[in-house]
Amino acid sequence: MTIKLILGTNNIGAHGKISSYDDVKDILSLFEKTGNNLLDTAYIYPAPYSGEAETILGNLDVTKNGKFVINTKVNSFKDGSHHPDQIFKSVEEQFKRLKLGKVHTLYLHAPDRTISFEDSHRAINELYKQGKFEKFGISNYSPGEIQGFIDRASKYGWVAPSSYEGLYNIVSRRAETELLPILRSANIEFYAYSPLASGFFSNIKRGQEPPKGGHFDPTTFNGSFTQSWFFKDSLFTAVEKLEKLGAKFGIPNNAIALRWLRHHSQLKHDDGILVGYSKITQLSQNLEYLDQGPLPDEIVASIDEMWVQIEKDAPKATM
Repeated sequence: MTIKLILGTNNIGAHGKISSYDDVKDILSLFEKTGNNLLDTAYIYPAPYSGEAETILGNLDVTKNGKFVINTKVNSFKDGSHHPDQIFKSVEEQFKRLKLGKVHTLYLHAPDRTISFEDSHRAINELYKQGKFEKFGISNYSPGEIQGFIDRASKYGWVAPSSYEGLYNIVSRRAETELLPILRSANIEFYAYSPLASGFFSNIKRGQEPPKGGHFDPTTFNGSFTQSWFFKDSLFTAVEKLEKLGAKFGIPNNAIALRWLRHHSQLKHDDGILVGYSKITQLSQNLEYLDQGPLPDEIVASIDEMWVQIEKDAPKATM
């Protein structure tokens, strides 16, 4: 199989950037034409208006006749959210919104280190025995924590994680050394999120105020968090250098980023790329870039050289 494309839904919702049901239908139709059918959602989407994305997907009955397959992630970003009772409550609420009795993959979205991982894993296993999901996924966990899930699954006969969502793009490649070795050894598929670094490759310029309401808006929690990841002088310099080189070949930065991830990164068959967008024209453009072939050798070599220079400043692969 080839690298999968997974449609993100973090901007869908009554308070999201994409609030119209008609617009969501058009987006789903466009994505369907790529031959892919995996949808990625979460309890928290669109943050902080939890549940709105799942509600729209449920009301649209997107899984009817097997048209689309849904992966979702349980409530995860508050202390205590992974207590077994809270996991069960989250899934009950989510499935009610999605109008489903089962999803393809159920994720723990991020570590809740206030609760025993064994207790959380036990709850997930109970849901698996109840037939609530086909595959167990984890996201943003450290290598040691990943190994813990693998070991418990082996020790107790519990469901083991078979997919992992993590940060991976041309200025965030620590997953190659921090995550992929353990994921590969356990046959866990890797799905790369933020392939365009939340717009850092195209919408952000050094010294300019980020757009209000965008991923880097410093007045929001997410904006200040994302700035802490990418607002480094060395990363700005790398993106500026890449833009100049891309202009030589007539290839914009977003196209470079997506084509590199699909054709030159360490992703392999059965791994995936989470495709983001804030409007349908952006999705159409991103899908077009992903459909294009490998990059010129000079650009690939420059990306590798760039990584050596910025690795020490790059975001960690996990939270």
